[in-house]
Amino acid sequence: MLNAAEGLFDTINEELIRTADTVAETPMDFSGGGPWDLVVGIAGTAGTAIQTVAGLILGFFIALELVQMLIEKNNLADLDVMNIVIKWIIKSFIAILIVSNAFVIVGAIFTIGNEVITGAAIDATASIGDGLDLDAFHELLEDASLGDLVGLWFQLNIFSLIFPIVRIAIFIVIVGRFLEIFMYVVAAPIPLATMGNQEYRAMGNNYLKSLLSLAFQGLLMLIVVAVIGGMMVDVVNDFAVDTGGAGFWAILGYLVLMCFALFKTPAISKSIFGSH
Repeated sequence: MLNAAEGLFDTINEELIRTADTVAETPMDFSGGGPWDLVVGIAGTAGTAIQTVAGLILGFFIALELVQMLIEKNNLADLDVMNIVIKWIIKSFIAILIVSNAFVIVGAIFTIGNEVITGAAIDATASIGDGLDLDAFHELLEDASLGDLVGLWFQLNIFSLIFPIVRIAIFIVIVGRFLEIFMYVVAAPIPLATMGNQEYRAMGNNYLKSLLSLAFQGLLMLIVVAVIGGMMVDVVNDFAVDTGGAGFWAILGYLVLMCFALFKTPAISKSIFGSH
């Protein structure tokens, strides 16, 4: 039973470390970079069609912007053609530059987000396995009654059955974030094409806000892992004085709380950046 308890804490510790490392990855580095290369390949295959659609949208909004700039001055009564043309050329050049470098902009956003996460100096990989006093726990097991040992054995086995479900839930929310990022990335030129018109650029602005919320959602996830990991350290430090198995249930509760908090991070991040 001593080896089972030690192995359980080691498994939880490894899961915390793996979770923190995965959250801190950029989309370009996720799972060795293979998914990102696949997304880039798909974007390249569909790139002609996407760029064509984005070009048509951009052309429409550039033309619309020129018309709006011409008629906004008292219905052509007070018209400064040279000033308007210069402004229109500058706006058009910036809009074309944004669309042609859409994937560069997306990659830069997530690189900046990763730098913030890496520089946060949060100890999200708190080692909880080292917190268990194995010698003290072994002495308490020797002095425990048969009923306590049987109860602890059952609780340990039940926890071992529940923990994989919790691990799957954590895996789903973390990998789900990267899948959402990849879906946003593929169609990047289309929403950014709306940046060429002041009246309709809200679509492009919201797209950029969504990318920022996804990038910094990793920081929120890392905070969740760090805080819950620190709470579990306190439980494990006191685990050796409790042979009733309460420590196992406390740790299970913290893991469930971690899952709940991780599932809440998308909504919180979108609320921070005002995306929808």
